[in-house]
Amino acid sequence: MSDTPQIPATPFSRLGFGVTGPHASPAVSRRETARLIAEAIDLGINLFDTGPAYGRGEGERRLGQALHGRARDQLYIATKAGIDLHRHRDFSAGAVEMSLRGSLERLQTPYVDLLLLHGPSAADMSDRLLRRLEALRERGMIRQIGVCGRGPELDAAIDAGAFDILMAPVNAGLDAAALTRLARASEAGMQVIGIEAISGAARARPRLPASGADLWYLARAAKQVMTGTRVPPGPVPSGGALKWTLDQNGVSAVVCLTTRSANLAANARLAGLEARSVSPQLSGRDLPGAQ
Repeated sequence: MSDTPQIPATPFSRLGFGVTGPHASPAVSRRETARLIAEAIDLGINLFDTGPAYGRGEGERRLGQALHGRARDQLYIATKAGIDLHRHRDFSAGAVEMSLRGSLERLQTPYVDLLLLHGPSAADMSDRLLRRLEALRERGMIRQIGVCGRGPELDAAIDAGAFDILMAPVNAGLDAAALTRLARASEAGMQVIGIEAISGAARARPRLPASGADLWYLARAAKQVMTGTRVPPGPVPSGGALKWTLDQNGVSAVVCLTTRSANLAANARLAGLEARSVSPQLSGRDLPGAQ
């Protein structure tokens, strides 16, 4: 890797906000996504995670619109590459660079703080790709590089010694191999950003859907059951799942997906964040992304 001094990334908050899932679909309006992002910032959250595969770039577009005009050096924006707008996999150096350029345009920013390879295999993390990522960092287009995954590919990422951050599920349902992997990442000097904190938590009684987002979650759960990817309930109640994840050694932050203001505020309190002065209330027509 090059010895060229790099611009340090902005420190990120212990809690992150995922602009994925329902926030990249018609289940939640652009106005509602923008409102929740503004609330997240007021609560002290500056870490935002998205990617081109979410809603064919809709997650990135919404995040870019919502953050437009904000102080860029106070934000930590993470996006992904390797799975494109149409969910095709391509981890070639050229495709990853093209993906990044498209993401920067949709996010309305000259750089991202973190570019994550989105579920690469060990073979995908080639020397050529790693050299290209380092070149993109030297050009100032990215500040940190990482890998997002949930299996043995993360072992290859740790062994490569080229990545700054590992994004992976961190929850009470993990097996011993996954927990060992997270410890290895920390020992290797990598930061760990946890996702899927409530997966594997003991589930509360199902409730009738009351919003488009509820229907989105219901559809996802049904798909997981049909495909056999549903994580069995674990020992930790859903209400304590985030705290369990935040309390794990080596976990630098946890990215959560929520569509409710009350849940967002509760999560911020669990993460020990201090609310900032509340932003001026915007009218509906002034909200970023309002149509």
